[in-house]
Amino acid sequence: MRRMMAAFWQIEFARNLSRQSGIRFTWRNLRGEIARLPRSTMPGTDGAHRFNLALAQSLHASVILLERDAAISPVEAVRIAGAAFGVSGTWLARSVIRTWLRLERDPFEGVVRRGPSMVAKALWGNGMAVEDRHGPDQVSLCVLACPFHEYFWNVGRSDLTPILCAWDTAWHAEVNVSDKPIRVDVRETIAGGGEICDFNFRKPEPAKVG
Repeated sequence: MRRMMAAFWQIEFARNLSRQSGIRFTWRNLRGEIARLPRSTMPGTDGAHRFNLALAQSLHASVILLERDAAISPVEAVRIAGAAFGVSGTWLARSVIRTWLRLERDPFEGVVRRGPSMVAKALWGNGMAVEDRHGPDQVSLCVLACPFHEYFWNVGRSDLTPILCAWDTAWHAEVNVSDKPIRVDVRETIAGGGEICDFNFRKPEPAKVG
């Protein structure tokens, strides 16, 4: 299932890459360049790590294609690849969040009860080291070790990690514009120089009347 999801995502990413760059790229172009990448590993031992690797390698390969085959400057290649990556698959994340918010009477209490780390591991697998940190009317999902940060660090492309971070925040907007009593903020990220990634869920204070 994850392999099929990765293939569909890569097809959409290649299409968005073509739109953003004005140069025709196909899924085969992307897969061909991935096959030429140096052998890399992604932390994790479950099925999720293959999907994570597909995301990381697709972004990595796209920048190489833009720089080498399209003769685009490194800075512009990262910008184009980031823009294409940022809109790929976000419709699914937003749809899932909207459905969750509709079905959950009190989303914040649901997050506290289940623990955000459980959801994170279900999505990203055991290659992502996470823990929950609780406070008054808030709980933080703290990422202690990120497989994407490790991948890009190992291949010498740490400049690409923030693209994954930005892509992962697509669902935050859906939470924060909803009328449900829950908000989420990114307080720090490893890619931004922090020791951890801190995704903070909180219960907003009731609006004052008068």
